[in-house]
Amino acid sequence: MRRNILIIVMLLFSLILPGTVFYFWSWGGIKPDLVLLFTIYMALHHRTLSGALWGGGAGMIADFYLGRHFGMYALTLTVVALLTDWLSQRWYRENYFLIALLVFLVTFVGEGVIAFLNILAGARWSLGDAFRLVIGVSVYNAVLVPLTYPWIHRSFTRGWLKYRPKYDR
Repeated sequence: MRRNILIIVMLLFSLILPGTVFYFWSWGGIKPDLVLLFTIYMALHHRTLSGALWGGGAGMIADFYLGRHFGMYALTLTVVALLTDWLSQRWYRENYFLIALLVFLVTFVGEGVIAFLNILAGARWSLGDAFRLVIGVSVYNAVLVPLTYPWIHRSFTRGWLKYRPKYDR
């Protein structure tokens, strides 16, 4: 129970922080996509189906919170969770450089899908602006990995976020 409450609090902070704290830490108007980073971390530490469900659920909550095109984040974060799971089966999760590279690649794909869906929905973005945004967010998320991933990974393997079956509690 405590684990699920902590995960929901992390999701809520990942929705709120980009508009508050990271507003002041933006690089040329580019802020990290913490919900996408949250989904990547959840997919790294869960099985395929539960990671995809976490991604879809986080995406639906982000769609409600942002109030834009409903379903855009749900679809994108589900794809992100599935891609993260596929890549993490081939990479070593304790190597922080590889995780930063994984976060960069998956964020690039996720933000690319978001930009593509926004352009399809009628946003008047030039391809240069969309590419600058995708690259910027990907770099920002990758830079956050050394600061956030060691704590998250340790918590999923030995701490409060570690899954414990009912009979083991």
